[in-house]
Amino acid sequence: MARKQIICLTRRMKDEDPHRHISHLGIGDENGWSEVLMAEEVIWQLKSESGDRYFLRGRDGWEADVKLGKCPFCSADHVFLCSAPDLTATDKLLTLPVCG
Repeated sequence: MARKQIICLTRRMKDEDPHRHISHLGIGDENGWSEVLMAEEVIWQLKSESGDRYFLRGRDGWEADVKLGKCPFCSADHVFLCSAPDLTATDKLLTLPVCG
């Protein structure tokens, strides 16, 4: 199990629930992304007991673990990616720049 930093993301469409439309996540460090994973791969890793774990780091040094969220309006098996909220953002994952 590795602990990997997510530094950017790509969304398909932004007009609906933004969590459901995260398609890819960039893994890397302050030097840029070195690997791009599909959201489904990250979800699979988080569901696995021995899978990789992911986190975000802000410019001010804060860190937040990426976790699985459950949609209150969807089927029981629908999960999405999110991060722990703080005082400035309900979900730090959605504050990341677009991978490019």
